[in-house]
Amino acid sequence: MRRLIRELRAITVLGLFNGYIPVKNNPLWIISFTLGPVSYLFLLYMIGRENIVDYAFIGGLVLSMSASAYGLLGDIIWYRNSLKIQDMFIVTPNSIYTYALGIALSSYIWALPSLAIFIIIGFLMSILRNIYVLGVIIGLTTILWINTALFTLYISRFIRSEKYVWPLVSIISLGLSVFPPVYYPVSILPRDMWMIALIPPTASSALLIESFSGIICVENFYILYSIFNLAVQTMALAILHKRSFVLSE
Repeated sequence: MRRLIRELRAITVLGLFNGYIPVKNNPLWIISFTLGPVSYLFLLYMIGRENIVDYAFIGGLVLSMSASAYGLLGDIIWYRNSLKIQDMFIVTPNSIYTYALGIALSSYIWALPSLAIFIIIGFLMSILRNIYVLGVIIGLTTILWINTALFTLYISRFIRSEKYVWPLVSIISLGLSVFPPVYYPVSILPRDMWMIALIPPTASSALLIESFSGIICVENFYILYSIFNLAVQTMALAILHKRSFVLSE
C-alpha cells in the first residue's frame, strides 16, 4: 500500500509539474491546444457539409487528445537533456511506468479544457445522446492518451536535440490525426484499404467512437480489429518503454 501511494504521488507531482503549473502560469496553452481541433469543426460546419460535421466532432476529440500527447516530445527531450529529470528518476525506487504515466498525465491536463468544450458542443448538437456514449468517449480517449504518450516517450529516444522536435511534432500530429480516417468516415475509402487505414491508433479510436455513437455502421470485424489494434499497440509500446528504461540504467 505504501508503494502504491508513493507511485500515485509521484505520478500526480509529475502531472502537476508539467501540466497544471504551465497552464496556470500561461493560459494561452489552453487556447493553443483547443484552437486547432475546434477550427476544423467550425470550418466544416460553416461550409455546409452537415453530413460530415459528426465526423469532424469525433476528429476534434481525437486530435485534442493525441496532439497534446505528441506535444510532450519537446518537454521530454528538454527534461532529459537539460534538466536530467529522467536520469534522476531512473535511480528512484519508483516503477518504470510511473515516469511515463506522470508525464502522460500532464498531456491529459492540457487536453481537458478542449475535451470539455467538445463534450459541451456534442450535447448541444445532439451528437452525444446519452451518458453511455460519453463513457465510451472518456474510456477510448484515455486509452488513446496512454498509447500516444508511450509512443512519444519511445520516439524521444532517437532525438538528440530540441531543434528537431517542433517540425516533427507537427508532422506526427497532423499525419496521424487528420489524414487517416479521423475527420472523415472510413467508408469513403476502398474496402480493401480499411485495415491499413485503421492501423494508426487515432483512426481506430475514431472508428470505435463513431460506431458506439451510432454515427457509422460497420461490420463487427472492423470494430474487433480496431480494439485488437489499440490493445496490441499499447502493450507493445509499454514493453518498449520498459526495455528503453532498462537500457538507460
